[in-house]
Amino acid sequence: MFIDGNLEFADNAAVADASSDTLIGSAKQIRSQTGDNATVDFSAGEPLYVVIEVTTAVAAVTNYEFKLWTDADSGVISGGTQLWSSGVQAVANYPAGKRFIINLPEGSYEEYLGISGAASGADSDGATGNINAFITKDVSNWQGTATRVPATDPAT
Repeated sequence: MFIDGNLEFADNAAVADASSDTLIGSAKQIRSQTGDNATVDFSAGEPLYVVIEVTTAVAAVTNYEFKLWTDADSGVISGGTQLWSSGVQAVANYPAGKRFIINLPEGSYEEYLGISGAASGADSDGATGNINAFITKDVSNWQGTATRVPATDPAT
């Protein structure tokens, strides 16, 4: 899958290591703040997705949560609107290779989109791990495995 660098929030960026929502990577400006059209269909009628892909397993804390935000400024978290959450989950649910695929519905988006992360629980500081996060039209979910290969050669 090709990833447009202009639509990338994080490229193997470290997860936030704090107990409060912290921006991971950078927020992306998705529209100008003209105020003339609050409802935007970014994808011209086709589905558009945000993908968060864990590249190094999240560890060193008990629980973690990712969120997607929109806001009028690039800080997105303070005063922003939360669009999606992974929910607080045990870090065992964030192994390397785990993907979250978020369908972006038509709606009232502000100027920026951003991804945040936060740890929770008694050990909520010091989270480790890395993610890729980006916007795409094509999400490739298929992965080849040995179980998808015929046991015998069909030509024989």
